[in-house]
Amino acid sequence: MRKFTIDIDQIAWSSRVCLDPERIPDIRKIEHFINENFVNEGDQVRQYGRVIVLRSTDKGRKASAFASALYLGRYDDMGNTDRFLHGMVRAGHSYEPIRGESVSFLYIGVGKPTYDQLVTYTIRNRRIAGGFRANKPWGYVIPTEARDTLAYSKMMEAQLARCEQLRQESNEPLQAIRSLYPMGVMMPPFMLDFSEEALAKHVFKQRLWERGTQGETWQIVNAMFEAVRQLDPEKWETLREHHAHSEDHRRAMFNLREQRPTLRQLLAQFGPLNGDLGDTDVYDLLMGTMGKREKTMWEKAS
Repeated sequence: MRKFTIDIDQIAWSSRVCLDPERIPDIRKIEHFINENFVNEGDQVRQYGRVIVLRSTDKGRKASAFASALYLGRYDDMGNTDRFLHGMVRAGHSYEPIRGESVSFLYIGVGKPTYDQLVTYTIRNRRIAGGFRANKPWGYVIPTEARDTLAYSKMMEAQLARCEQLRQESNEPLQAIRSLYPMGVMMPPFMLDFSEEALAKHVFKQRLWERGTQGETWQIVNAMFEAVRQLDPEKWETLREHHAHSEDHRRAMFNLREQRPTLRQLLAQFGPLNGDLGDTDVYDLLMGTMGKREKTMWEKAS
């Protein structure tokens, strides 16, 4: 059985992700028990960036195939692993077959602001986080929006050094000292479990496929998606195709209803055409005009 190895370079991939080198032995200990507790038990563990998928319950889509067949009364074909994706999802039917299927994520090297955004999802099945009550930060993360990264680095290192000095020179407990940590501290490793339905309909949709998500949060949620996609590319590509464009489609239909543009106005807004008018791709025309996105406040500030 192939041993899983945590790729440190994927965690500290950027100069903005400042992992304390003293934590490397702890990462290797975590790696050892990932192999003991998950890999050796038959789980497929995958890493993408700072996110590791420890376990996915719908192995080979067998569980969702059984549930989909039961839901539709297809008792003679309960091993059909395509039914949910190609039948129920595309037809807009219930997501019950994957509501009970979950994915366990382990996060290493994530800043507290991103952690705070992820835990706002009360739809998660489980949250395991030691926090700073009895744990020191694992480093710090400079925001993607920061321009003078050196200044941020110097200030955060200085503040963390003062906190450590206070801890060593006094009897102050960590749970009190944590109030002095800068907001950009790196969380100790934490776990979140989400159902596959929650990932597709909420987490990925709101933080990845819709615009407006802050930099690091987008990076982490994108890593979550890429990690699960390694386990089942067809499933997650199908779910992305079904959900990623829904907000753009809603915007296009809303603008069409409100503005009632003529074809002439749409063509003028769309710009020069390549070829004959009759060969114009209507979908591209609508999405390039009525469905066009405005810049978010984060994009305008960058």
